Amino acid sequence: MKNNRINIALILVILIIFITYFTFMKLTYDKDIMAKLELAENYARQENWDQVTKESKELKEIWNSSKALIMFNFAEAEYSLFENHIDYIIGGAEAKQLDTTLVHILAAQDLWENSKQVVPEP
Repeated sequence: MKNNRINIALILVILIIFITYFTFMKLTYDKDIMAKLELAENYARQENWDQVTKESKELKEIWNSSKALIMFNFAEAEYSLFENHIDYIIGGAEAKQLDTTLVHILAAQDLWENSKQVVPEP
């Protein structure tokens, strides 16, 4: 009987942690990161490189301020890959390379969408 209560309590604690984590992520970082990626994509399509650089550097700041929390649901490879995409976006914008910038913006968007899932795809 005592073991059942402990098991139920542990399951409830784990569920509460998951629900809190994903709710917090959705309410805070999700909007900021996706908004910055979408703005960078729109500016890149217009070839407004100063704005792409500005938005991508702000994205890097958001990422750096929140990466400790984001790491809970990110595998190490995806975490590193997302950081690389941000750096490639900044580099592509500074070099004014539309193809490099757009490829990495779109890849970062896909990776971010995948990371928000309870069980991310490989």
